[in-house]
Amino acid sequence: MSVRTFLENCDSWRVGVLLTLISLGGCGEPDAVSLASSDLQEIDADNVIFGMVSFITTNGIREGHIQADTAYLFVDSAKAELHQMRILFFNEDGSQLATVTGTSGEWDQTTDRMTAWGDVLLIVHSDQRRIETQELNYDPEAERIWSDSATVQIMADGSITRGSAFESDMEFRNVRIASIRGTISR
Repeated sequence: MSVRTFLENCDSWRVGVLLTLISLGGCGEPDAVSLASSDLQEIDADNVIFGMVSFITTNGIREGHIQADTAYLFVDSAKAELHQMRILFFNEDGSQLATVTGTSGEWDQTTDRMTAWGDVLLIVHSDQRRIETQELNYDPEAERIWSDSATVQIMADGSITRGSAFESDMEFRNVRIASIRGTISR
């Protein structure tokens, strides 16, 4: 039966009751609204990305792969704040060069300069060398990676070198550790 046929066959008071019941069905308590935690609401970032993945390329060649548990982006800046970050650098032939992990970091999306902070670990894939520090900087224009913080280098054979800072080219052929405090061979 169509609505028109129903209305023609019913008394007007029945139609009024029916319409009243239908309209009352929409009344009541509003559904609960899901809100972000107060900590998340206080962040002044314009965009928050969970599970961020991005690539660094130059002239179509992949140079890096950036991952972060959380990234905070700001409209008035090209910088992204990264949390629980991982950066994988590649050689020109596409093979893996080095991996950097850190608790947090900053990535300038215009220049691709990066800084990682907090329990930073750099692993050089060619010789399995590990460099540990609290802050690590990367400048692709200068093809340089460095730290001005205390540094520990652990070679694949277990030998350990400690220093006050380090600097290297991106091929890791010229790694210089400043103020060496000792080498422990195993």
